[in-house]
Amino acid sequence: MNKAILITILAIIAAALPAAGQARFGLRAGVSVDKLRFDRDIIDSNHRLGYSGGVVLDLNIPVVGLGFEASAMYTYRNSRLTDGTRSFKRHYIDIPVYARYRMALPTIERVCAPLVFTGPSFSILFSDDAPSGYKNSKTYMSWDVGAGVDLFRHLRITATYGIGMSKALEYIDSQYNGPTVHGKDKTWTLSAAVLF
Repeated sequence: MNKAILITILAIIAAALPAAGQARFGLRAGVSVDKLRFDRDIIDSNHRLGYSGGVVLDLNIPVVGLGFEASAMYTYRNSRLTDGTRSFKRHYIDIPVYARYRMALPTIERVCAPLVFTGPSFSILFSDDAPSGYKNSKTYMSWDVGAGVDLFRHLRITATYGIGMSKALEYIDSQYNGPTVHGKDKTWTLSAAVLF
């Protein structure tokens, strides 16, 4: 997909969203892992794939509980070849756009409100150190699903599972006898956002 067309479409969507309902802006940071495990091992280098940080737009529309969320994130991913021989770095600008349902429960909404969301995430590669014989794709798309909770209306904690819809890495040298790789990423992302 042409980068200019993608950026133009997303810019139009972002400009139109605030006019459709109540919008809030915020800051988000997160860490990506290949296996979601709630113990010390989650910070082990064998599980940590990267981190991200950026800005988020959260929009509530006039239907109770429904909304949209769009972000612009710098994302660093540290990927490993399947035989474990070496890792390589990728730096992206990620633009996830989600449809969201927020469960606004009476009396406790001000303290805690669970939510679920899904939608595409578009990635634009701007730097990498791909192994010899390989090439990272310049653009990449995944489909994300996730759940989380809003705490005190301003802190959003989420867990997102991203399923690669296009190849992130490909061979460029048919004579190269190196290890095979998973061409499509599948990652968990744990993140926190502060909404204003």
